[in-house]
Amino acid sequence: MPLPQIWIFWILPVQLGASGDNYAKNFLTAAVLFQYIPKLCRLLPLLAGKTPTVFLFESACSFVTNILTFMLVGHVVGSCWYLFGLQRVNHCLRDACGNSHQECRELIYCGHGNSHVAAWKDNASAIACFQEDGFPYGIYLKAVNLTNHSSLFTRYIYSLLWGFQQISTLAGNQVPSYFLGEASFTMVIIALGLLLFPLLIGNMQNFLQALGGR
Repeated sequence: MPLPQIWIFWILPVQLGASGDNYAKNFLTAAVLFQYIPKLCRLLPLLAGKTPTVFLFESACSFVTNILTFMLVGHVVGSCWYLFGLQRVNHCLRDACGNSHQECRELIYCGHGNSHVAAWKDNASAIACFQEDGFPYGIYLKAVNLTNHSSLFTRYIYSLLWGFQQISTLAGNQVPSYFLGEASFTMVIIALGLLLFPLLIGNMQNFLQALGGR
């Protein structure tokens, strides 16, 4: 079901004008997980049940299926990474608002107009939220920098690349902050990588056996 697409194109514009974007990000994250987790639960037993075969075509299809599964998992991980990064930016801005003692909470969310928005944009604490050393973003630092790009294609491709890279390297090049949700997300990435790698290697062996026995 295209739940994220329905949410983005029809429901999200209305919600942005009514209740702000924090609720919208949370709902979009839930929609992504609700859509893809059942797909992964159906794919993984299918991949694990593959047996060696002497038919080269079937082995090649199995190998391609594993690569596409990697891409699907990378897409889910990259999407969650980008959305979680936006939530961390929101957290930083709310902390900056609390430290500035201004009526700026509504200025953080979309759909609100206010005469104080110019002063809030020039606030030093708010500007620091978009700098590398302004907040302990951990693994979401690149996602924060990515929000400055106006190109939707760039943001999508880089998020997909990040997810695929982390699944392939078991998040070995990432150092999470002390934020509990971030540490949990990193452990999930490592677990997914450990789960998918044996399946990929096993299907590669089946493909090579079928190729050698032809």
